[in-house]
Amino acid sequence: MNGHEMMGRVTGTGCTATVIIGAFLAVSPDPVEAATTGLAYFGLAGEKAAAKALSPGSFQIALLDALYEMKEEDVRGGAKIQV
Repeated sequence: MNGHEMMGRVTGTGCTATVIIGAFLAVSPDPVEAATTGLAYFGLAGEKAAAKALSPGSFQIALLDALYEMKEEDVRGGAKIQV
């Protein structure tokens, strides 16, 4: 499971997760797969942000940057999805 504890310390992460799931639903015919992959993507972005951030304020900005910078190969190599 991807993510970081700092994700719970900033406002807006739940809303952002919902938007990301919606985006993945727009391109995947399987809603479970879309939600799972979307949350893994978001959690991975949280991990990348936490590696750069020193506090919740810098984490929030780093999370937005990580979402913007994420590449398909990052998700394929870093997503921790358990079946």
